[in-house]
Amino acid sequence: MMLRQINPKFCPNDVNSPYDKTRVYADSSGWVVTGPATGNGNTGADPEILVAIGGLSGATSSLGLKHPTITNYRIITNDDHGTSDNIVFDVSWDESVTYTAGTAGTLVLTADAGSNVTATVTHIDGVALTTGLAGNTVRFTATSAQADTYDLANNVTIGDPDLKDTVSGTNIASASKKFTSAVKTAIGYESIVIA
Repeated sequence: MMLRQINPKFCPNDVNSPYDKTRVYADSSGWVVTGPATGNGNTGADPEILVAIGGLSGATSSLGLKHPTITNYRIITNDDHGTSDNIVFDVSWDESVTYTAGTAGTLVLTADAGSNVTATVTHIDGVALTTGLAGNTVRFTATSAQADTYDLANNVTIGDPDLKDTVSGTNIASASKKFTSAVKTAIGYESIVIA
C-alpha cells in the first residue's frame, strides 16, 4: 500500500493550526493526529484517528508501515549570532520515532563563509529529550557565533541519533535519517540565514 500517497492533504504547514501537518503521522491504525486537534489536553492521550487504514500492522521493509520517512522541515528560530540557541529547526517523520538512551542526534550545518555549527536534538514533539520519548517531530538546536548562511549538505545523515522506529522497535533505517537532494526538495528545506 502506498501510505504516503493517501495522507490527509487538508493539513496545513502552519504551527498555529491544530491540524498542523507536523502533528499528523501514521501508526498501525492509519493517519493520526496529536495535540490540540484532539480536544484533549492530556499529553499522554492516544492520538485521534483521522483516516483509518487496515493492513498496517507490523513494520518491515515490505510489510505494514515499512520505515519512517522524513516529511517536513521547519525553521523555528534564526536569531542574530551571539545569542545562545539562536538556530532552532524541526524535522518531522510520517511515523513515530522513539529516543533510546545514548547520545542525542546531531546534524552538521555547513557555513557559507565561516565555521560550521552542530545542531543537537533537544526535544521530540515539544517535550525535552528523555529516554523512551516518542513522537514524530524532532527539534534541533545550535548556536552560531557569526553572521552566516547555514545549510545541510546533500546526503548528510543525522549523526548517532539513537532513534528507533516506534512500531517495529528497530533502529531507524539509513534512508530514514539521510537528507538527500530529493528529500530536501520534498520537505521544503531552506538554508538558515543568521544576521
